[in-house]
Amino acid sequence: MQFKQPPILYNEQGQLRTVGFELEYANLGIEESVRLVQELYGGQVEKENRFKQHVRGTSLGDFTIEFDLTLLTEMRYKKAFAAFNIRLEDIRLGESALEEELENALESVIGKLFPYEIACPPVPCTQLEQIEKLREALHQHHAEGTEAFPTNAFGTHINIQAPNTNTETLLTYLKAFLLLYPLLIETGKTDLARKISPFIDPYPTAYVELVLSPDYRPNLDTFIEDYHTFNPDRNRPVDMYPMFSALKHDKLEQYTGLGKVKARKTFHYRLPNSSIANPNWTLAQEWNNWVMVEELANDPEKIAQLSREYLALKNSTLLGFESKWLKLLRQS
Repeated sequence: MQFKQPPILYNEQGQLRTVGFELEYANLGIEESVRLVQELYGGQVEKENRFKQHVRGTSLGDFTIEFDLTLLTEMRYKKAFAAFNIRLEDIRLGESALEEELENALESVIGKLFPYEIACPPVPCTQLEQIEKLREALHQHHAEGTEAFPTNAFGTHINIQAPNTNTETLLTYLKAFLLLYPLLIETGKTDLARKISPFIDPYPTAYVELVLSPDYRPNLDTFIEDYHTFNPDRNRPVDMYPMFSALKHDKLEQYTGLGKVKARKTFHYRLPNSSIANPNWTLAQEWNNWVMVEELANDPEKIAQLSREYLALKNSTLLGFESKWLKLLRQS
């Protein structure tokens, strides 16, 4: 499958827009993953600790490979022992340190529930097949994804650089996503484990109606404040906090409970599954679903029409709104 090109290829600086992928998976450890990245793209390994490493200076840029749990990547488990003045690395169990044995045990248990993750560098939107090579290599080395176990709410996150960072553009892209949301769920076959997990909670109905209202024309401050009021955490299918942090970092610092927000002028699209083990799955499928959002975002008349139809249907429907809206989307 070919990667579709978005309708707008260049950002406001006249440069090709970039896209970054974050791949979550199990059954393949940090060391093996680092070797795969080096074999494909070159680069030098920089090891923060056992659970977080970087491959820097590759042909594409810098990769980060880590266990997706701060308990391990930030070595938080050590704090409990440090409180009793116990240094795990100084305690020996035969030829091994207690620290190593404890890490082995933690990884074997927690690794059943939480994924490893490769964060890829942003690449030009016309060269996304370069990242598909990594997806193929992970599959060939028996990495497992969302479908491998009922509790695997693993995802593929896509960070899409905005073509423009003015508030009108950002709002238009969010509108396009909100209108297409049920179609994206259906087309992407979003896994049940991801649907019921807290990681991609849908936007509240009241917020969707606010954003789609023809009278909603906020400035950036109001846009951020409204977003945070209705969505006070990162767990949305499109997480806008990285974008807001890049544009209004001081304002984002006023909000608590968001964790570590990496500022970047991208739409952090979190909806797709990670179907690494499926031989028929490709990153192009998930990217091409996002391109539907891009295409609608660049059709203002269609957005205005669908917004009116959405609000009218919502106002007149007591039960079964989503199925009725999905049917309308398929026909439009």
